Amino acid sequence: MSVKTWWRQVDPGFGLVVAIAFIALWPFLHIPSLPQGTDAELHIFRLVELSQLVRGGELYPRWAPDFYHGYGYPIFNYYAPLTYYVGLLVELLPRLDAVDGVKFVLLLGLLLAAIGMYGFVRDNWGRRAGLVATAVYLYAPYLQYVDPHVRGVAPETFSFGIFAIALWSLDRLGREKSGGRWITAVFTTAAVILTHNLMGLLFFGLLCGWVVWRWGEWRLAIRDWGRVVARFWLLPTALAVGLALAAFFWLPVILERHSVNLNTLIGQNDNYDFHTHFLSLRELLAPSQRLDWGATEAAFSLNLGIAQWVLGGLGLILLGLRRVKEASHLLFFAIAFFALTFLMLPASTFLWEATPILPFFQFPWRLLGAAAAMLAVLAGGGTAVLLQQRGWLTAVFVTLPILLGLPLSVPAPWGEFGPANLITMTEIELRGRWLGTTSTADYVPVTVEVIPRRQEKVVENFFLGLPPQRLNLDAMPDAATATWETVTPLHFRYTVTSPKPFPLRLFHFYFPGWHATVDGEPAEIDLGLPEGFMVVSVPAGTHVVEFKFGTTPGRTVAWMISSAALLLTLLLGWRQSRQSTNHQNDHAKAQRRKDRLFFFASLRLCVKFFPHSTSAEPLTSSEWWVLAAVAGLTAVYLLILQPLNLLHDSSSGFVVESADHAAFADFDSQIALIGYDHAAERLRPGQTLNLTLYWKAEQKLDINYQVFVHLLSTEGVLVVQSDKLNPGDFPTRRWPQDKYVPDRHQLTLPTTLPPGEYTVAVGLWVQTEGWRLPLLGEDGVQLGDNFVLFKIVVE
Repeated sequence: MSVKTWWRQVDPGFGLVVAIAFIALWPFLHIPSLPQGTDAELHIFRLVELSQLVRGGELYPRWAPDFYHGYGYPIFNYYAPLTYYVGLLVELLPRLDAVDGVKFVLLLGLLLAAIGMYGFVRDNWGRRAGLVATAVYLYAPYLQYVDPHVRGVAPETFSFGIFAIALWSLDRLGREKSGGRWITAVFTTAAVILTHNLMGLLFFGLLCGWVVWRWGEWRLAIRDWGRVVARFWLLPTALAVGLALAAFFWLPVILERHSVNLNTLIGQNDNYDFHTHFLSLRELLAPSQRLDWGATEAAFSLNLGIAQWVLGGLGLILLGLRRVKEASHLLFFAIAFFALTFLMLPASTFLWEATPILPFFQFPWRLLGAAAAMLAVLAGGGTAVLLQQRGWLTAVFVTLPILLGLPLSVPAPWGEFGPANLITMTEIELRGRWLGTTSTADYVPVTVEVIPRRQEKVVENFFLGLPPQRLNLDAMPDAATATWETVTPLHFRYTVTSPKPFPLRLFHFYFPGWHATVDGEPAEIDLGLPEGFMVVSVPAGTHVVEFKFGTTPGRTVAWMISSAALLLTLLLGWRQSRQSTNHQNDHAKAQRRKDRLFFFASLRLCVKFFPHSTSAEPLTSSEWWVLAAVAGLTAVYLLILQPLNLLHDSSSGFVVESADHAAFADFDSQIALIGYDHAAERLRPGQTLNLTLYWKAEQKLDINYQVFVHLLSTEGVLVVQSDKLNPGDFPTRRWPQDKYVPDRHQLTLPTTLPPGEYTVAVGLWVQTEGWRLPLLGEDGVQLGDNFVLFKIVVE
């Protein structure tokens, strides 16, 4: 088939999908680099480390040797690897780096989300429904802004795209058996698991639930279980084989979960405690907030999105009225949406406490992305009949999410990320912002009882472009000598000469998989406690001591399972590509010929991302109106709204444009409180007072101050308080002087609190020394050590 003929068979709806996605992708396309201070920073340095390892000959490393001050730790054994290898494809190109690689992952994840959602909904409910679902999904606030920009979680953003592609691939396999569709379904299912630990588990569960649901539908329709199995056995098989294909990752995680510290992933009354991150129904349905470029972190809402729940709700209403196509199919997404929503509400606390895996999700609002996918299908599929009857509504339903998403399409510009290399990484570790690209010591080997202090002699080689020197020379006998070489990043050799036996000590954590030899003979690795360093006994004389990271029985079994799954995938793909049936039409036969042509080429998977429309129908007049509306809105955005800064605030000086209440409380000419928001002045016992403070550094700060918010009785007795180690979760020593810092607090009133009037006061102090910053008046005279904000009445 010629390229021209192939192109004519491509659904022109994909062109509309790209047009719809443009505004969501634009911030990453036109702003260079990526910001510091989000999780994108962590993923950039993990990609830097992976690149070093791959370039050194370690194609699938499970150990990151340069993290934790050069002591190394096994983050790659436990963290889903796919996004880093996708980013690596870009990072390895000339003149590109890890920043470009992570940005590519973010862009590709959003684009795949649009393509996959369109393809799935189009195949089930029609092109117009697919276009609506695309806009609803991509412009959900969590997908468009919160996850990629505020959080910078590249793997999670990528998971939203892979889930949509996998769902579409499985649906296409259920419609027609072919080698290419089988291979695509298996590989995308495995990709779901390999993209993000937690979202992979959630999305794989949703895929399993969807397949079971579809089997139930088919069973009711066909009523012959044997025919159902004969026709649709490939779907559950694709899930099972995809799971097995990813076993090289998830099986060692399970088998070796007790070898590292995972307890810190479950918080206790801190930022990682799920109890503190539920959303109210009001928050879920709230509109998105206008961004303020004058803030260190613009205020944002953890919400579903107005357009999302309005259009999804319309779909639910039409589903309830049974005015939809494939109502039973759509019902699955309605049930899944309500289940996900319930898990984000405080009422689901008992489930989170009773289900061992749920606390590892940490943030119930993390389910917003999956809920957005369910709403998108409901919005598209639920309104499909309506769109067919009134085609002009398609343009309205498509542009509504884009229009309401415009305020989130203008994130504050970020500066250059700076050098993405091991020098920058180790300097960040020195400053203590994080260690090993985590902030809670997760994945550190359990044999590390105490995180050891930094050894400059280990990391100084980073600045010379050399591997760390991990040998503890001070622990060797006086007359002993040693030379060393790095064979690969995970294999190093020491030639040691000593007049007497001694324990050779390394500044290097032990973890299962590390093996040692002395003169080629296996040697036992002892533990140097409490640091958990590797120690090997060396006899007197000259000896060659080698350390090499290898496999374990569990990892070997995992690779065997994945290899068998890969072989099974190829064999079944070959079988399906050769199988012929009398009822297939000419188009299906042509499809099988293409499958055979591309069977052994990985390009087939890429081609499958843009599958051919069965009819390649041209755009209808209603769909041309969609293109015109989207193009017009995009032009207004690019030429008027964005250049004139009409979509965001730009607070400056000591004014917060969006603050409910202006203020100026000068704390020792160090920090000023310049405004605050609060929602209620009359509360009942047991209710929560939500408060946002706005701080501004008056000069460069040398001390990390702590903040307190006190609720005081009329006698000045402390009733309840909210303390933070860092105001706004941002250490004050790092505060810029040109931006304000939002600082959110919650005060839950005791259920036994007597009625009356209470005062809310705030202040700053130094916890380690126990003193407070003085509050100064306009004349510079101290007025006290706290600032009274307002009074509330408890009824």
